[in-house]
Amino acid sequence: MPPREPPTTATLGRDTLYAVIGAIAEGPDLDRVLRAVVDLLVEATACHACFVYLREGDLLRIRAASPVFAHAVGTVALRMDEGLTGWVARHRTPAFIRDNALQDPRMRYVPELQEERFQSMVAVPLVDRRGDVIGVVVLHTEAPREFGDDVLELLVHVASLVVGAIDTARLYEQTRRQVAALEALAQLSQELASLTGREELYAAGCEGIARLLEGDACRLSMLDARGAPVEVAAVPADGGGDALVEGRLVARLLDGEQPIGQVSVARSRPFDDADARLLEASANQLALALRKAELIERLAAETVVRDVFDALERGQAAAAAGRARAAGWDPARPHVVVVGLPLADVGGRWSEQLAAEAEGRLRFLARGTLCDADAERLRALVPLAGGADALDRLAADLEGLGRELRVAFGVSEPRRGLAEDARSLGEAADAARVALALEAGGGVRRVGELGPYRYLVGLASGEPPRTPHARAVSILAEYDAARRTELLTTLERHLADRHAGASAQALMIHPNTLRQRLQRIEELTGLDLATEDLLALEIAVKVHRLRGGA
Repeated sequence: MPPREPPTTATLGRDTLYAVIGAIAEGPDLDRVLRAVVDLLVEATACHACFVYLREGDLLRIRAASPVFAHAVGTVALRMDEGLTGWVARHRTPAFIRDNALQDPRMRYVPELQEERFQSMVAVPLVDRRGDVIGVVVLHTEAPREFGDDVLELLVHVASLVVGAIDTARLYEQTRRQVAALEALAQLSQELASLTGREELYAAGCEGIARLLEGDACRLSMLDARGAPVEVAAVPADGGGDALVEGRLVARLLDGEQPIGQVSVARSRPFDDADARLLEASANQLALALRKAELIERLAAETVVRDVFDALERGQAAAAAGRARAAGWDPARPHVVVVGLPLADVGGRWSEQLAAEAEGRLRFLARGTLCDADAERLRALVPLAGGADALDRLAADLEGLGRELRVAFGVSEPRRGLAEDARSLGEAADAARVALALEAGGGVRRVGELGPYRYLVGLASGEPPRTPHARAVSILAEYDAARRTELLTTLERHLADRHAGASAQALMIHPNTLRQRLQRIEELTGLDLATEDLLALEIAVKVHRLRGGA
């Protein structure tokens, strides 16, 4: 086939521009407009190939091409620092190569475009009204060609028209996408609202969000008891697809202001602000659905959970284990029993609000906790996870929670299985009573740290002992309350240390002051500390403390 003759100046004039304007005016379909522009430019300039690159982030991707290169549309892309196309985009200025195009240092060979066939090329940037480069138009010829000012002038005019068409099409596409996104978000919300199981919500939410954002991959993670993310759903199901990913978008799932998980979406084209808002909205919908499912599960499990603790109190370990499994709790996991008692200054009883807050906070501290709160106490089976220091971390968390809510917590020995959890309930209840007596601002006591109180707490629940030592302790307590003194505390410290120097140092008083206080104690009570049964006297002091003495 003989080479095509370059067009005359007239060919490059008004008729071509009118044809381009006509193609643009036919509608906002950008792909159709760009294909028409490519055909018009090839015809008007007698070139062998035309490509329109549009910018996607740091890439320039072919969006339209001559029919013989249709396979390159959407697949061939250059970075902004590659080839003559990237050079033109970076410098925002036209450029042309007269011959031996591949020898130009700015060129990058692309096999899919058969560039070894071409000798000459010209490229013109597409610059929008803000001065940003949004693409490049490129023309190729097989024979050496000197592009004149008429060709460059035509391309510049066509480029300005194409930029207008792109803006119009993108505005139309943005509006269409927003409407479609709102419809899809409403549909996703309906799907999530129809589900009540968390496992179902994990899968439906992940699949729906991937569909909503046209993602190649989507992953949903929830925070475990330690705040570490645990993947609960993925699209594709094996979590793959990242080989295709060039962009990733992440949104948190919030319960109020508290993070409970996150969802991430990845796809081969970049995300924009509208995608981020859409993902945030869908994540909020999923978080609300999960919250509702958790409330439903909790309400359904309340009766089962109470049956667990009632069976444990009766010593029916097998029945308790069966009920625990029905509530989704594994009896074989290592755990402790926790009992919480409200301090007297919050009424000595659980208000509905206090019970709900204490239960919710405890569930957050240890995911998977079974809680039962009645009018007087909270009981909980708390799983231990995260290594040998799990119990220490739980105790530290309960200490802070107890002081914040003014609640006394008791913690049993750690165990596996429920066979000995009747004992665990007793241990935790005893430890909570000791904490209630000794932790003035709320806090925690572990049963293994109770010391002599572990043996006395049961005694304190009966009738008060009527011994001379008990009467002496009552006298000191009344005297301290009336005169704001600390004689009973001084006596307890002295009985614990049996050494004046150590007691004075612990109380942060002078040894002479300690001796004066001990003398006053003897005067008030008639005790002789040198000859008394000090062990019996110490027991009387501690029983008084456990019975709520100041």
